[in-house]
Amino acid sequence: MTTLDDLMDQSTSSVEETSLTDTESESCDPQMASDEGSEVSVETSKRIRLSLRDTLATASLGPRGRPLRAVLSAIGIAIGIASLVAVIGVPASAQAQARKDFEAWGANLVFVTPATDRQTNEQTPLPETAPAMIERVWPVKAVLTIRHLPDISVYRTDQIPETQSKGILALIAEGDPVNTLGATISDGRWFDQATSTLPTVVLGEYAATMLGAEVGHRIWIGQSWWAVIGILSDLPDFAGQLQSAAILAPLFAEERWPDLAIGEIMVSAHQGKLEDVKSVMAVTANPANPKGVEVNTPTQYGWIQDYFFQIFTILALGLGGIALLVGGIGIANTMVVAVMERRGEIGLRRALGARTGQIALQFVLEAGFIGLFGGILGLAFGAYVVFCITAMIPITFAIPWWILVAGPLMSVVVGILAGLYPSLKAARQPPTVTLRAV
Repeated sequence: MTTLDDLMDQSTSSVEETSLTDTESESCDPQMASDEGSEVSVETSKRIRLSLRDTLATASLGPRGRPLRAVLSAIGIAIGIASLVAVIGVPASAQAQARKDFEAWGANLVFVTPATDRQTNEQTPLPETAPAMIERVWPVKAVLTIRHLPDISVYRTDQIPETQSKGILALIAEGDPVNTLGATISDGRWFDQATSTLPTVVLGEYAATMLGAEVGHRIWIGQSWWAVIGILSDLPDFAGQLQSAAILAPLFAEERWPDLAIGEIMVSAHQGKLEDVKSVMAVTANPANPKGVEVNTPTQYGWIQDYFFQIFTILALGLGGIALLVGGIGIANTMVVAVMERRGEIGLRRALGARTGQIALQFVLEAGFIGLFGGILGLAFGAYVVFCITAMIPITFAIPWWILVAGPLMSVVVGILAGLYPSLKAARQPPTVTLRAV
């Protein structure tokens, strides 16, 4: 028979067992919770990263899916790069041709001209004995003396109005242009002792073309007829005044227009003697006043071309920048439309675990691809334009190396900047909103 004391003992033991069970469970549950929490934290800390190949493949989905839209967007960038290459390439080609001419013809050439006083703006005339004195210098190979005829126009016939002279100059040249400038007499001959005393003329190649005159024709100069006896060609660029000039017989012209001052003396030195000739030119041409003589070489005129090339470069950068801005706006518009059309794709990727950075990178690279394509297309088109122009003139084909690198690089930068805002907009869209478009 169970007594009251036995019931009390049983209830006490059951309470102790229950408390022990609860204590053990309480001591075990935190450990299990911590283990589960650590597993969850480890799993969440392992973020999925796309490989470079997958990133590029994902970024190219847009241009591959809509190639026409991508090409049209790239055309704006291509126009900017093409204009940049063309405006810089043509002056660079002309500059390269001039330097080539300097090396071919001007390596041993010296120009002697009257010096101009900077204060009074007056020129010190060269003595009439200067050409003969220069010819006596032993390293001198040949000399060509130029005198300008002011207010004398050249016409094909005497029936042409005076206002239609076509800018052809009238000059008097004494000496040897063949040995001095490396020129050639393409037709006829140069002046000799007989023809220099008669009303004869030698035309530069450009002047002959403008006048439509050939050897044996007569042209109208200074209210009288002159017979064409030769055509002078293959002149260097720095002697361009002779290309578009009518060169009159020296003895006959000096009798008709006496007291003409010497405008320029071109001196050709023997190989390797340029500096020797240049050092004595001033004192040889004008011993009484060497400071009244200015001595230059063709390479010293290169700074003028460099100056104009810099101006063209600045102009090209301005025009190219405007065109690139227009192209960038086109890419930005394309990317905005692409983000709106692909909201379902963005939401699905976000729901599957894609991060905002991955979404943004996809669209930034997509815009960069479009810009790169436009840059390469514009570079090729601009180079082709420069090639066609240099082939028609003709001059040396030359494009600065830096524009070949900077062109595609600038187009990529413009594309990325243009696609930055749409990319951020795409990355910030919540999945709950974008999945509604699926």
